Amino acid sequence: MNERRVESIAREHRLRSGLDYAAVKREGRALRGRHCLVLALARPDEPTKLGFIASRRGVGGAVQRNRARRRLREIVRRRWPRMPETGVWLAFVAFGSALHAPHPELVADVESLLRASGALRDEARP
Repeated sequence: MNERRVESIAREHRLRSGLDYAAVKREGRALRGRHCLVLALARPDEPTKLGFIASRRGVGGAVQRNRARRRLREIVRRRWPRMPETGVWLAFVAFGSALHAPHPELVADVESLLRASGALRDEARP
């Protein structure tokens, strides 16, 4: 029972610098959903990285921005085992509707964007 289950996305799989976000914004493909936008950039042979953005103008104050990012991050975290280890950088941009959308609706929106970006495998395939 010494094996510890890691539930967070590792540091090397997070977009951390402004240069990383700028590259995704400049070169990536934008996919728009009802509650968020995903910027997807193919980066073969590099680890998959994720980032979450919620602007004051689009979402609201600090509490609302943090809540929107947390909701998106949790949905993506639970799908992390079905995502490739390498090859794509994703930046999720929350809309104001991400705050109040019913959870199943937000999940469906994020999953459809992940599939459209090619970053989500079906559950049936290993």
